[in-house]
Amino acid sequence: MSGLEEGWRHSARRLVLMRHAQARPAVFGDFGMDADIRRPLTPQGREAARQRGRDLQAIGFVPDLALVSPSVRTRETWTGMGSFFGDRAPDVQYVNALYETSADRIRDVLCEVDEKYNNIIVLSHNPGIGNLVVELAGRDSSGSLPPALSFGFPPAAMACFFSAIPWNNNRNSEMELYRALCD
Repeated sequence: MSGLEEGWRHSARRLVLMRHAQARPAVFGDFGMDADIRRPLTPQGREAARQRGRDLQAIGFVPDLALVSPSVRTRETWTGMGSFFGDRAPDVQYVNALYETSADRIRDVLCEVDEKYNNIIVLSHNPGIGNLVVELAGRDSSGSLPPALSFGFPPAAMACFFSAIPWNNNRNSEMELYRALCD
């Protein structure tokens, strides 16, 4: 078993950052934030959400808390993932601050989470969620990103981190990237 596998399996705290799955474009001529919030998933997006649920089940991720943007596409992504967590349903919070936001604001939302939550999934939007993943994943000594992140953070992309300390006290160097799925 690799060091990363070992760290993930035995870590007290795990964090999954995920971008919503592929959504339909807004209806032609319907502009603005309200039209964007109402965009549902495409059939491919629904399948990608199901696959991410299977991926999380395969690595044994059981969230205590799900922080989800209020948009239709993030809600449908969460629902579409199925009950990958078994019968231990997490607390689910729909957080307005996760819609159209920055990496710093997502980090602020994490810092506000009660310490009783150790395993958290955040479903949000680019560019904020992708930028946070890149910040937390860090770069190697040559300045390169992990290979899975080198082409960006597309719909249904997911990055899994683990840490020994609470999320509200965490800094980039104290988190370890276990796996990124950006296909």
